[in-house]
Amino acid sequence: MKSNTPTFVIELPLCVNDQQNRFLTQAFELGRTLYNATLGSALGRLQRMRESLPWRQTRSMPQGKERSKRFSDLQKAYGLTENGLRTIANNHRKASGRNDIGAHEAQCVGRTVWRALERYMFLGAGKPRFKSYRQGLNSIEGTDNREIMFKPDRQSIVWRKQVMKLMIPDTSYFKEALADPIEPTQTKRIKYCRIARRTLNGKKRWFAQICLEGMPPVRKIYAPKSEVMGIDPGPSGLAYFHPQKAGLVRVAPNVDMQEKAIRRLQCKIDRSRRANNPDHFNADGTAKPSPTSWKISRRMEKLQVKLAEHHRCLAATRKRDHGELANFLLQRAGTIKIEKNSYRSYQRNFGKSTTRTGMGTFVSHLKRSAERANSQVIELNAYELKLSQYDPATDTYRKKALKERWHRWGETDILVQRDVMSAFLACHVTEKGHDRTRLLNEWATAEALLSDSGLCRHELRNDQGTSKEVPRLTSPEVEKPKERVRSLSRTLCAKSDVKPSAA
Repeated sequence: MKSNTPTFVIELPLCVNDQQNRFLTQAFELGRTLYNATLGSALGRLQRMRESLPWRQTRSMPQGKERSKRFSDLQKAYGLTENGLRTIANNHRKASGRNDIGAHEAQCVGRTVWRALERYMFLGAGKPRFKSYRQGLNSIEGTDNREIMFKPDRQSIVWRKQVMKLMIPDTSYFKEALADPIEPTQTKRIKYCRIARRTLNGKKRWFAQICLEGMPPVRKIYAPKSEVMGIDPGPSGLAYFHPQKAGLVRVAPNVDMQEKAIRRLQCKIDRSRRANNPDHFNADGTAKPSPTSWKISRRMEKLQVKLAEHHRCLAATRKRDHGELANFLLQRAGTIKIEKNSYRSYQRNFGKSTTRTGMGTFVSHLKRSAERANSQVIELNAYELKLSQYDPATDTYRKKALKERWHRWGETDILVQRDVMSAFLACHVTEKGHDRTRLLNEWATAEALLSDSGLCRHELRNDQGTSKEVPRLTSPEVEKPKERVRSLSRTLCAKSDVKPSAA
């Protein structure tokens, strides 16, 4: 039976010697071949099932329980289930005659194949691809703590008689996470371990991920669910409103894209590719369709490593900023109401800003952090509420242009920052929609709070009855990169990481 107990992961770097490095490389290569063999068998069975007469007859049936049951029976008959692919992967391991990985790891490889195949079969995802030699596998895990074992007394990972030391930081968090429970009634068992491979600055590094049962040690004190906050996400930042605090924050202030440096590296890589493969391009410079192989020089490999390292640093910095902002919000409110948006449309309309901040990734990160902190994130229907158009003072809706950043409160001379106004409305939304009486009662307190933050101002109306053109808001509440205190000495992606060479 699948365990539903809470789980948290501790990731630690491994200290390996040359022999252990060769063993891990061979084991991951065998895992890659098992993945490809299992995927090939699964795709073949799927094609034969869809070509069979019973499947075509079942497809023509009307939708209902009987049709679903017949599809399920056909799927089990062809072995297209999680357990079936686990068995296929283990059989391929036995047929290989190699002992680099065990049965538990092979079954986890089969489970990975099943997850990719399941999305292809039922969710309309793309056809799963085979993993090339250059790509390889990123991780191998076991089903319990019997194959890839964590030994707390030795502070090491033991796998296939290979003892690999862990580099455990001497911090209170890791000491508490890896310590035995104090009370006899508490249990903190090791569910399973995972070996992960990453490329840092062109070099392969090995990490161990220890999956422990229970909740992680508390590093932040989160607010209860009774504290409610509304936030309005944008392409590069978000506005938040809490009855005691409101403001505008940038989502990823420390991410420096360095577009010029990236463009120079990409141009160098393209010139090297064209010089090494002149037969793969037409006379007009376009690439010929489906070239068999590409020649890659050492210079091109170094340039690709430098570009990959730059993007890795950007992703790490972005992830760190997302975590800090999520903790900042959850420390002030246990219930966060957010407008549900299409972040793919953000990518189409605000490409550079969305690439730098990763707003969709941040919202996903916020949901996971809220679930772990026993908080909740409530998504609001943007089409029904129309947060940026509603005016509680007149109980009307008015569309605004994107450049109009201020909202006029009714027929008065009060101007409110547009995104903060949407966050204010989201904070007080009920199940039935906008509660105008409640909004009017809360506005007196909210106006004083926003005026102190520079998010609300007074300006007389012009003759047309609309607000005058107001410059873009700049207030102390908009946190800038220099104002954010970081624990690291410098940003993970600094300008020194990618140095443009002289032409």
